[in-house]
Amino acid sequence: MKVMTKPAKMQKASSVWSQRGQTIAFVPTMGALHEAHAALIRQAAKMADRVVVSAYVNPTQFNSKADFGAYPKRKVADMKIAAQAGADVLFRPHDLYAKDASTWVEEVDRSRGRCGARRKGHFRGVATVVVKLLSIVRPDWMLLGEKDGQQCDVLERVVRDLYLPVQIVRFRTLREKDGLPISSRNQRLSRVGREWAGRWAEAVRKAALQGSRSAVSTLRRLLRGCPGVRLEYAEVAGGILWVAAWVGGVRLIDHRKCRGK
Repeated sequence: MKVMTKPAKMQKASSVWSQRGQTIAFVPTMGALHEAHAALIRQAAKMADRVVVSAYVNPTQFNSKADFGAYPKRKVADMKIAAQAGADVLFRPHDLYAKDASTWVEEVDRSRGRCGARRKGHFRGVATVVVKLLSIVRPDWMLLGEKDGQQCDVLERVVRDLYLPVQIVRFRTLREKDGLPISSRNQRLSRVGREWAGRWAEAVRKAALQGSRSAVSTLRRLLRGCPGVRLEYAEVAGGILWVAAWVGGVRLIDHRKCRGK
């Protein structure tokens, strides 16, 4: 597996592959790779001749410098996980924004509510950096984890509206034994925080089982016994319970399909 840091070289490699008739699958990440990322990479390797994984902590999608600075960085581990899962290239650019950058991509429908309402500019940052990455890597497929469901919705709309020549493939949410979605942010949880996070995930599961009408009220009731969890929001949209919470200074998200009504 090669590690590339310069966009021009990555773009050239992709062009050569395409000229040879080879297909490309792309897995965008912010690094701190884990088993869910590995599963995406393995799936990508089954689909395409070449697999590119990006590891870039995108500054424009964070709402605070502290959160951006605290995001876990594990360069050596990332290389090992990506290589073992079947990546051909780990694309790790130093910076994707010029000092005088003035171009942004903003989606205004799928980004409403939920995380979009509470993280101003977050999805604009996500959409912008992904369009940059797609312009560089030029893949046939882009694989996304369903854990970030609203993000998937936003990027599907961006790809559709801008006629970008890539097909998005969603991959199911992978969870720990206690139901907590696997996430890079989990690495920042303390031992006690990890226990609270598991209880939060179980509460989300139980609340969704009560149906769309009762899911939010049930979740709030269940979380009264979890003082280590601070609920940021709980909303039902499209028959799905969407939730974000803070556990020991770490922001976590989850969503579950509601049963019945």
